[in-house]
Amino acid sequence: MKKSYKILHKILLYLIFVLYIVILCAILFRARHDVRTIKLVPFGTIIDFLSRNMNSKVFIVSNLLGNIILFVPLGIYLALFSQGKNFKKNVLAVFFVSLFAEIIQVTFKIGVGDIDDVILNTLGGGIGVGFYKSLLLKWEDKSKIENIIEVLALIGAIVSLPILYCYKDMI
Repeated sequence: MKKSYKILHKILLYLIFVLYIVILCAILFRARHDVRTIKLVPFGTIIDFLSRNMNSKVFIVSNLLGNIILFVPLGIYLALFSQGKNFKKNVLAVFFVSLFAEIIQVTFKIGVGDIDDVILNTLGGGIGVGFYKSLLLKWEDKSKIENIIEVLALIGAIVSLPILYCYKDMI
């Protein structure tokens, strides 16, 4: 019974990860553009957003914080699947996933290639890896950590879907 319980938990964990990847792709590759745009000046977009006097700060917050928050789960999952062995390698993997996503956005004109997105996404992934590492320090039992991640991921998915639907035109 205990072995089948563990197998069910592993399946659930991977299904939630697949759901996260689907949501991530839906967000990253949601809009077509007429032109290819690449922004290569580090912190240029961030400074531009923070210096604007916009009527709606929701766009700024959703763009800057959204890029960070969006990649926290990826950092958690990478650390979980690699058993948290190497912080730098996990963060580097997040960096390459983010870079690859930006290249796809530019290549197929489904987004703006922005170095700031890579920076913010990598920061989010690093936060996720650090969060997993802190859980690992608190509870050495990996199955407890998997249970926590399952619950948090399900809550995150349930909360994110209506938010994405409501703000699909803004973000």
